[in-house]
Amino acid sequence: MRRRRAAAGAPTIPGTAIAPRHRTLDETVAAAARPVPPVPDQGDLVEHWHECGLLDDDQVDSLGGEQP
Repeated sequence: MRRRRAAAGAPTIPGTAIAPRHRTLDETVAAAARPVPPVPDQGDLVEHWHECGLLDDDQVDSLGGEQP
């Protein structure tokens, strides 16, 4: 395997002159598609925006939020 030097100004692995490898499309899609667990005590933004008056009932329905 050949070591490549990073181009001038390119991001490098800290402490080296080696550029990190690029992710494949499959790796990027897999990382974006993984489920993200909810944070404890995190509120629902759609519900919050609805309570603040930023969204009406039709907009809440279109976003898939639950109406109180």
